[in-house]
Amino acid sequence: MLDRVTIEQLGAAAGAGPILIALSGGGDSVALLHLMAGHFGAARLHAAIVDHALRAGSAADAARAAEIAGSAGVTASILTLSWAEGANRAQSAARQGRYAALCAHARKLGASIIATGHTRDDQAETVLLRATRGSGWRGLAGMRALAPAPIWPEGRGLLLARPLLGACRAELRAWLKQRSAAWIEDPANSNPAYARVRARTVLGDLANVGLAPTRFAALAEYLAPRLRRLDSDALQLIGRAVRFEDETIVVDPATWRGDTEVRGRALGALIAAAGAASRMPDLGDAELTETFTLAGALVRPGKHAIRISRDPGALAGRADGARPLPPLALAPREEAVWDNRLALTVTEPGWSVIAENGKPVLARGAERRPVETASATWLLQPRVEHLLSRINDTKPV
Repeated sequence: MLDRVTIEQLGAAAGAGPILIALSGGGDSVALLHLMAGHFGAARLHAAIVDHALRAGSAADAARAAEIAGSAGVTASILTLSWAEGANRAQSAARQGRYAALCAHARKLGASIIATGHTRDDQAETVLLRATRGSGWRGLAGMRALAPAPIWPEGRGLLLARPLLGACRAELRAWLKQRSAAWIEDPANSNPAYARVRARTVLGDLANVGLAPTRFAALAEYLAPRLRRLDSDALQLIGRAVRFEDETIVVDPATWRGDTEVRGRALGALIAAAGAASRMPDLGDAELTETFTLAGALVRPGKHAIRISRDPGALAGRADGARPLPPLALAPREEAVWDNRLALTVTEPGWSVIAENGKPVLARGAERRPVETASATWLLQPRVEHLLSRINDTKPV
């Protein structure tokens, strides 16, 4: 049931390091735990159980999931999310918190891979949800079996693997029953307040009239290779036509040529990186002949170079009510990422990074220093590669 190609890629990317299993205690993740233990050995794995702390009984379920991991010989850790008073606790916020906790724990363990129990059923639900939200074909390509971790900067340099993306829930549960393996049924899986639960109901209704949910997953499987090629071509274009000069991306108009869709995809990644955006704008193409702002970035065309940088108004605030970027406190010898674009490490206490005149500077009281006096690395190129599914020397997947 584990996808052979994904497992081979996962093993190559992980090297001899540990592999982190995202374990909810549900049937899919428990099946993943047992299958991965059978393939890699239990000692190589570490289970991370995220307690979202959003409902009564979640701590008990997390403890039960840890017991399940222990019975399989896998060491487990429970990661409990904390919520500030009045914090947004919607599904999107819970997802962000979950992946942030998983990524932080992976770094603590020295793991470069996080494996999740997403199945072909999850893929079908994802495609249906994206279709109802008006997604283009790239969104309908669904989830990838191996991809960069889906948050930034927490996911920098980490891969998310979905080795069960070709398996169905029913066969996984049948396999667990044959092994007399226990799992937990999450009450949220039957709560119609959640969009994914409603999508599951719709897929069930469609199955009753002869349209198998697997057709939605098959659509993603059909489109995925095209998206991989598009991202690969976009990276090649960027490699030919783009220079990364600290916080500015410089595009050579003479070599910025090729397929319209490829240019749009590449430009979307460049704008998202320069503008500190969480997602790429969906561009078919854009005429780079006039200055414009988009997704937090400022694009300034010129005869010999097109420059893409941070929109100063996004840092300093605007008269329309956009708030200025708040200061970022820096703890000594702990790397922090400012504005999703700059990694910094200081050696002395009391420093923060702030934006002044559209630029980051180190501040301690009235004292100011250039960020270059700290250990500072601009992350625009790594961000572009993360968005287009490449991490270091890992080929696009």
